[in-house]
Amino acid sequence: MNAGITESTEESLILTLLDLANHLTRNGERLAREVGLTAQQWLLLLQIAGDPNFPRLGAPTDEGAAVLASNIASARGVSRPTISALVSSLVQKGLVSQAEDPGDRRQKTLRATPAGLAALDRIEPARRRANKELLADFDSAEISQSLQILRSCLDALWSARRSGERD
Repeated sequence: MNAGITESTEESLILTLLDLANHLTRNGERLAREVGLTAQQWLLLLQIAGDPNFPRLGAPTDEGAAVLASNIASARGVSRPTISALVSSLVQKGLVSQAEDPGDRRQKTLRATPAGLAALDRIEPARRRANKELLADFDSAEISQSLQILRSCLDALWSARRSGERD
């Protein structure tokens, strides 16, 4: 090991999570490519369609309800231009529709189109298989505990982000 570099459980955890995220992104790219999307487009389409597994969206949970691009950008911790570019690509593909928000004409509401929902339905079986394979060696209690820990990490990041925005 190099001088000055020491192993720590915390650093190992973070680097392992980053490595896992890279692998999951590659797998997501493979799945999304089956319907002509990127992983980022697929994730955004899932959020617009109201997938209940995304935390912090702050949007209606009714199926077919419209969401705001600004809510998604905030929930994902990315810039509005990043989301806008992804939304534009999904609109061009006919997978998402957008309309003026009746409460604020400067904002756009987003809905998954029937074609967008069909694309998600085509990916879903492969998504479920990949998740089952990844988590096959864990029981439901371990999976639930892992989810709770990861959500707590996200809570800590969000808390730090909110306090930084006020400074």
